[in-house]
Amino acid sequence: MRLHFIVLLLFSVWCVQCSSSQQKASPLEKSPSVANVAALGEQSDDDADSEPELVVHDPYEGYNRKIHAFNDFFFHYGIYPLASGWNFITPRFLRVGLDNFITWAYTPGRLINNLLQAKLARAGKETLSFAINGTMGGLGVYNASREIFALDQTVEDSDQTLGKWGISEGAYIVWPFIGPRTVRGTFGFAGDLMLQPQAVIVPVYIQPENIWVQGAIIATTYSVRAVNQTSLDPDAYDNLMKDSIDPYAFLRDIYLQNTRKNVAD
Repeated sequence: MRLHFIVLLLFSVWCVQCSSSQQKASPLEKSPSVANVAALGEQSDDDADSEPELVVHDPYEGYNRKIHAFNDFFFHYGIYPLASGWNFITPRFLRVGLDNFITWAYTPGRLINNLLQAKLARAGKETLSFAINGTMGGLGVYNASREIFALDQTVEDSDQTLGKWGISEGAYIVWPFIGPRTVRGTFGFAGDLMLQPQAVIVPVYIQPENIWVQGAIIATTYSVRAVNQTSLDPDAYDNLMKDSIDPYAFLRDIYLQNTRKNVAD
């Protein structure tokens, strides 16, 4: 019941925000080329000038900036030290193997979202990659599909699926620990969590009635992955943010442009 109440509450907020008019970004908030920055790519100044003005719906900016500052602090004094320690005690090949395994284990979620978007070719690619890595890759620890067959996993998620179905993104929200989302992206994130293996295994085999145990295990898995991924590229966040005049607006625009690009793909 508590979970249903939370979902209903989020849906109510979504409905309100979808009925609101969108606001355009101020000159400081315009970052036309940040979608490619999010993908760690590069774009020329000429390409950036040709990009349309980014439309932003950020009615909770005051709150969002506070949570952004908290998340930034938590990364530098929580996640980063843990990732540095994990990096120090664990060989890189083991950390890469762990990341590969988690990516492989999350295949069902990507596969389902490909099917829900009618991307049958990508669904077939996910299935083939899952089979190759599950056998030749030792349950995904070695990414054989990529290293041997140049076949990599897709990046489909529930937010993209909802966007493909024509559901508007709603307001931009920054969540503690989780980071930037839209209202639609929040529902998508919840959907992705429910499609993860531990979301099925824990309720059925461990604590079917204890929502707190389920949540703790899912949160732990999410945190372990975040720490491990940070250890593989510890300077990525700071390198991304170091030249930004307004880190909050910069990260927001990266997220929105990258999300919209993925939905349009």
